[in-house]
Amino acid sequence: MTSNVALKRIVAYIIDYFLITLVSSALVYISFINPKYDEYIEVTEKYNEIMQDYYDRDIDTNEFSEQTREISYELNKNGYVYTIGSIVIIFLYFGVFVYFTKGQTLGKRIMGIRIVGNKNKKVKWYQYFIRAFILNGVILNIVTLIAICFKESTYLKIYMTAYNFDTILMIILFLMVLFYKEGRGLHDILAGTKVIDVREENLQLEKEEKEVEVIKPKKKSKKEE
Repeated sequence: MTSNVALKRIVAYIIDYFLITLVSSALVYISFINPKYDEYIEVTEKYNEIMQDYYDRDIDTNEFSEQTREISYELNKNGYVYTIGSIVIIFLYFGVFVYFTKGQTLGKRIMGIRIVGNKNKKVKWYQYFIRAFILNGVILNIVTLIAICFKESTYLKIYMTAYNFDTILMIILFLMVLFYKEGRGLHDILAGTKVIDVREENLQLEKEEKEVEVIKPKKKSKKEE
C-alpha cells in the first residue's frame, strides 16, 4: 500500500508542478505585471535560438550548457516576476488552498490521496506551509532573487550552488517517499504529516464502524424486559 501511495504522490506532484509552472510562466508575459517585459522577450528569443542551434547540432552539449548558463542570469533578472509569482502561488496553492480542502491539491484529489497529520492528528495551517517551503523549490527561488542583485559571475556561483542543493534535496525527498517508513519524506517528517490513500481510509472507517456495531449491545424493548 505504501508503494502504491508513493507512486500516486509522484504523479500528483507532477500534475501540481505543471499547474504551478503554467500559472507562474503566464505572469511574465503580461506586460503591466512584468515591468521588464520587453527585455524578457528579447532574452527569451536568444534562449530559443540557442535551443534551436542545439537541436540542429550546430553547437555541442558543452557549448549549449555554457551558453544557457550565461543567459540564465538575464532570464532571471528580467523575469523576476516569475520567481516572485512562483513563491506566492506555491504558498497560496500548497498552503492556503490545501488547508481549506483538508489536505488535497488538485493532483492529490485526482490520484485519490490526501495529507493527514502524523498519528492522525489534525493538520495545522503552518504544517502545510512547512511542506510547501521544503518541497516546492521555494529555497531556490529565494536564493535566485538574492543572487540577481549581484554581478553575473557572483550570481552564477550562488545560483549553481543553490541549484545543486535543490537537486540533491529533491532526490532525497523522492527516495524517502519511495522507501522510507510510511513513505514519509523529509518535508513530512519536519511538518509532522503523512499522505494516505483516501480509499483505504474510507475502507478502514467502514471496518471500524462495523466493529463498533458488533460490540455495541442492542437496547432491549419494554416487552423483552
